[in-house]
Amino acid sequence: MSRLRNAARGAFSSRFLRESSTLQAASLAMAVSNVAGSVALAHILGARELSVYYLAISAYALVWTFLNLGLGPVAAMRIAGSVRSGDTGQLSASLGVFLRLALMLGLVSCGIGLLTHAFAPPWLAEKIFKVDGVRVVGYAAILAIGPLFEAPRNICVSALQGERRMLALSRVELGQELARLGFVVMGALITRDALGPTLGLLAGTLVGALLAIDGYSRERREEGSILPPLLTALRAKGVGAGSAIKEGVKIGLVRNVHSLGVETIPSLLLGAFGNSVWVTYLRNAQRVGGMLRVLMLGINRTALPVFSQLAHVKDVPGLRRSYWKVSALSGTATTIGLAVALPLLPFAIRLLYPEDFWGPVYTLVLILSPGIAIASFSVANDVFYLVTQQMRVAVLISLGGLIVTTIVCAVCVHLMPEIGAAVGLSTACLWSLVHVAFAGRWLRKHGA
Repeated sequence: MSRLRNAARGAFSSRFLRESSTLQAASLAMAVSNVAGSVALAHILGARELSVYYLAISAYALVWTFLNLGLGPVAAMRIAGSVRSGDTGQLSASLGVFLRLALMLGLVSCGIGLLTHAFAPPWLAEKIFKVDGVRVVGYAAILAIGPLFEAPRNICVSALQGERRMLALSRVELGQELARLGFVVMGALITRDALGPTLGLLAGTLVGALLAIDGYSRERREEGSILPPLLTALRAKGVGAGSAIKEGVKIGLVRNVHSLGVETIPSLLLGAFGNSVWVTYLRNAQRVGGMLRVLMLGINRTALPVFSQLAHVKDVPGLRRSYWKVSALSGTATTIGLAVALPLLPFAIRLLYPEDFWGPVYTLVLILSPGIAIASFSVANDVFYLVTQQMRVAVLISLGGLIVTTIVCAVCVHLMPEIGAAVGLSTACLWSLVHVAFAGRWLRKHGA
């Protein structure tokens, strides 16, 4: 018994658990905010008008996928390595190149949005989307301005993550989420259509950038920090853009492919070939599911600097132990949370949502739950690939998963125009076990 108490005391006093708990608390608050925003929009706009908003987000996300280089995780990894070695010059150079690249991509996204708004044929938009295609494309073009605001925020957040300033990171992200919630709901109340929350989302993104810059500036003045001023980093040289892009493209592909498969493609398939109103129900069910998988978010983001430092000193046995502990902790806790929460959800959904949302949202949550449980054991996969320099394998497996997800969702939407996307998503989550199998094989091979 004393041994068990000592083990528990050691686990709960570990830095990893403290930092992970901090991020989990912030992630839970943000998940609650997401659900609160979805509930408010459901009452203000209704299912049909809300589907225009969600389809606009999906259309914008599809375009951004081809521009997003995944700079954030690579920046956090490089910063974590520089912090460990105390190399301030390398740290400034890394921050500078990632910040310049992010700003450049933001400008390109703005340009694409302006061109789309000016030249997209209305007949094509109406042909693609069953629900008001012209507005969907127009609002997606507005959202394309967002990456320009996101650029400084993402780099500041990556720097805080790399230096393991998790409390500051949590404050920044929670502040942005609350700003987003306020502006989105306010916009919906003012316009009573999808334009309001679209503009509100953009305003929340701008406020998030300002909060991130302020949080970064405060933390770099704290004792022990070696983070440079942002303007100094912006001017710093020494790290080529080519190597940053090469690394970023790989991790960006993995994360973009996941985002495409989980949210963007299922929503677009429903909007184009299924019952487009069910896009609203699916996105709300995914918001509720996001609360059930909140533990995964904090663990994943804490794992990045921890795994990076273990990989930096080539401690493969330590990396193997950490990988399996993180995977088991996330999977077990999420599965238990699902088992506890699902019987209670009907009461919560009836309490929060309009009457026409009750049945569809809970039905979709039930369908998505097995997939959430399966995927929760794969929480550390992208971090593992990044620190072990196996991103080529990650890209290939992820692309295979995207193809599987798209085919399964398309077939299911054709057969079941309302619940088909959720059935396809939950089934396709089995593919995530391929990542776990590869990681286990690699760790076994290199840990001898």
